[in-house]
Amino acid sequence: MTPALLVLVVVLALVMAFYNGFHDASNAVSTAITTRSLRESTALVMASLLNLLGALLCMMLLSVTASWAVELLGLGRLTESTAGAPDVLGAGLVAILLATLTWEVLTWAFGMPSSTWHAFYGGAVGASLAIGAAAAWDRLVTMLVVSVVGPLLAAGLSYLLMRGLLALARDERVRVGHLRFAQTVSAGAVATGHGLSDARLPLAVIVVALSVSGTSGGASLAMMSAVAVALAAGTLLGGRRIIRTIGRRLTDLNVAQGLAAESSAVIAMSVAIFGHDSPVSSSHGLAASVVGAGVARGPRHVHWNVARTMVLVWVATPIVTAVLGAAVAGVLLELRLG
Repeated sequence: MTPALLVLVVVLALVMAFYNGFHDASNAVSTAITTRSLRESTALVMASLLNLLGALLCMMLLSVTASWAVELLGLGRLTESTAGAPDVLGAGLVAILLATLTWEVLTWAFGMPSSTWHAFYGGAVGASLAIGAAAAWDRLVTMLVVSVVGPLLAAGLSYLLMRGLLALARDERVRVGHLRFAQTVSAGAVATGHGLSDARLPLAVIVVALSVSGTSGGASLAMMSAVAVALAAGTLLGGRRIIRTIGRRLTDLNVAQGLAAESSAVIAMSVAIFGHDSPVSSSHGLAASVVGAGVARGPRHVHWNVARTMVLVWVATPIVTAVLGAAVAGVLLELRLG
């Protein structure tokens, strides 16, 4: 891979890390801000620092190798097909990253939470087909199954937690102040989990690009540290459009609902990361948990039109990014051949 192409891939991966933090800041702070457990500025600073901590922990806990990165990204067939043409692989990575970023910007503009992981996998399928490599359909199918089962489980768990909190609320010893403190802790846990989970995606892209280019591990370590900073910087700015969607447009959120939703999201992320070392959408998990907590108070407390639109966006994510990835990869290959 030429130095210029390597730099482009690394820059786009860091931009994706930044925008992932910006786009998904809502996962950690939307409920806490809406219920006034935390001021917006305080919540964003806390989420940013804990995203940074989570990302750094991710690097310490993982065995970061090229094989790990290829497996995580589902790019095994693509890397095999382009073994003798590193620039073609680089063009594919650029196409996938541009498709992912385009979808992130569009969903932010409409205030809809979406999964960066799902966008990336969709883009990878499209780019692979355009290049002539076998697409990782098994990974895409698994991701689609998880995208259905995961939110359903998160919503169900949140429902049960909310019912438990409603029962506890009858105990006069449990005050709103106690719930606000617990929600602050759960929000911090969501932010840390987001750093642990989502830092892996741009990190893996950079590792693949560096390994193909034959760059030393010391340089890759510096780049991976930059991923953590980019993720935290994006979180600090915060995607307020999506914060409003999760915090206000889905349901009339109260402190107990926020605590139930965040606790459910943390459990779901912990099982996915530490139990299966698999990608997990914190956006899907928290949004579904907010709906589940709303249903526990009564179905009329959920704004179902917003929830339906959100689910449609989730379904459309891999389809749209696959088309975008194929289109961009086709253009890049034409330019290269031309």
